[in-house]
Amino acid sequence: MSFKTVGQLKTDILRNISPAKTSDSSDENGAIVQGVEDMLSLIKPKELSRRVTVENALYDQVNQYNCPDDLDTNKIMQWYRLKGLKNTDEYFSPMTQVSNRNFDRWNKYRNSDNLFTVEYQSSKKFIKVSQMHDNGNDTGLTIHDMNSLTSNGTWNVFGNVVDLATDNLTFITGSGSLRFDINTSSSTGGVETIGMESVNLTDFLNVGKVFTWISLPNLNQIQTITLELESAPGDSYSITVDSPHNTDSFQEGFNLLGFEMDRDTMNTNGTPNPADINKIRMTFVTNGTLVMNSIRLDNIVARKGKVYGFQYISNMLFKDALTGLMKFRPTLDSDLIITEYDTYDVLRAHCAVTFGDELISSSTDREKLESQKMKAINIYKNRHKEEFIDETQVMRAFGVYYGRYNNDGNGNRYNHEQDI
Repeated sequence: MSFKTVGQLKTDILRNISPAKTSDSSDENGAIVQGVEDMLSLIKPKELSRRVTVENALYDQVNQYNCPDDLDTNKIMQWYRLKGLKNTDEYFSPMTQVSNRNFDRWNKYRNSDNLFTVEYQSSKKFIKVSQMHDNGNDTGLTIHDMNSLTSNGTWNVFGNVVDLATDNLTFITGSGSLRFDINTSSSTGGVETIGMESVNLTDFLNVGKVFTWISLPNLNQIQTITLELESAPGDSYSITVDSPHNTDSFQEGFNLLGFEMDRDTMNTNGTPNPADINKIRMTFVTNGTLVMNSIRLDNIVARKGKVYGFQYISNMLFKDALTGLMKFRPTLDSDLIITEYDTYDVLRAHCAVTFGDELISSSTDREKLESQKMKAINIYKNRHKEEFIDETQVMRAFGVYYGRYNNDGNGNRYNHEQDI
């Protein structure tokens, strides 16, 4: 495929707006970006299709993941499982995009699976995915529920961690969480169990992660968090993270920690027995400059991952001719424009309107540019069938649509409207 350049685009736009020049604009490349944004609000060019893996895997009972910055909220074309490239439309419940409100509302139901939504938190974009079930097998194991200091063995503190207590008011799951403070007496401390019932993590080595929730009262104090899984004194697996599972920096409030159980990346001390993990130690390295009150930990679980990906339309259509780096905003006239000829015609028409609105005073000439843009859009849409998963406000409930009657599994029929 032979692509045109940004320099060629400016020349083609000049033919539409002459005697004005694109260089007369107060922000020449910015005007082109505006034209791109206007175009992508109306069409979804397949040349901009990308495939990406979600994290390293999707995990049972974990629903928030990083997603590409160039992902638009309504331009996901399909989901697929990498094993055999199995399209999830083959599942009993195909993937459905829903609003954030409906995702949170319905995700509490066990069978409301295969849902996704895009959400922003503190200006960071995430994709939220409910449990994707194609075989119904549960792949998780609770290592410790952290419901109290003595619910499974006894929790103790060391280093600069103090005032350990059970919190029965603020927690993620179960009936409680562990609450403690970190002072400035040093930069290292933590919590550990004594007398915990042993668990078998053999099946999770190399294919799973250990997850837990931590609630932080302030930012820029935690440097690293290390999880140690011990089978005997001196025999343990040690995994260190410096950010949450689903973003690149800690946030105030609850953060989801993910410790990857990969033999190649985690530290092995002595000869741990993965079938007899009977002690947990979590160590926090801090800046040691600010007291952190009311930190909470809750629910340590192991989850196997399944590798899924999705195909989407990117908003980056410029490519550096030398490095191959994709760009949202062009920086050089030599940047390539990754479009076919009919998509390029739509882009040129949108950019001409953008420049015309700034540089052309004649309303008649501006209307002519607008007419050419609509003609290009109509030609494009007549030639191309777009592929994307449309967001819906109608939700499934236990395999049927909201408000429908169904069997509850015990021979009793009931209306789902009563569940709300």
